[in-house]
Amino acid sequence: MTQVSSARIPLRQIMAVLLTAALTLSLSVVLTVTSTKEAAASCSASPFNGKWRSSDARLKRIDVWQGEDCHLYAKAWSVCEHDSSRICSWGTRRMGDSPEPNFQFVGYNWNNADEVLHLRMKDRSHLSVWDSTDYHSGKKVSFTVTMYKSR
Repeated sequence: MTQVSSARIPLRQIMAVLLTAALTLSLSVVLTVTSTKEAAASCSASPFNGKWRSSDARLKRIDVWQGEDCHLYAKAWSVCEHDSSRICSWGTRRMGDSPEPNFQFVGYNWNNADEVLHLRMKDRSHLSVWDSTDYHSGKKVSFTVTMYKSR
């Protein structure tokens, strides 16, 4: 009789371990699928993505795209200082996180000034960009440009 009861105990333990493993695996799959869905949802396409153009030489173009980290990145362009037939890039910057869905901003730090572009979505094909520059000398300059999305 001792042999029979000792055979049942390991079988119960094995069944308990298998059941625990199955439940753990199921929970792991559910959490992974949920996390993946949440990550995909939080990285949904932004209406700011694309190339935006204006007729203003001070701010001719802004390229906006979403990085692999789900943050928006921008590259601003203006007419080149020494060659007005070309446009020159200001460099790529990560845009600031904004709680408003139709507002984004991006900052540039120059050797003589700090510049911030405030992008406000008018509709899917129009932006209003307020450019605010604070020079280290104390001078402040700002202007607004309307931009159109390139197709």
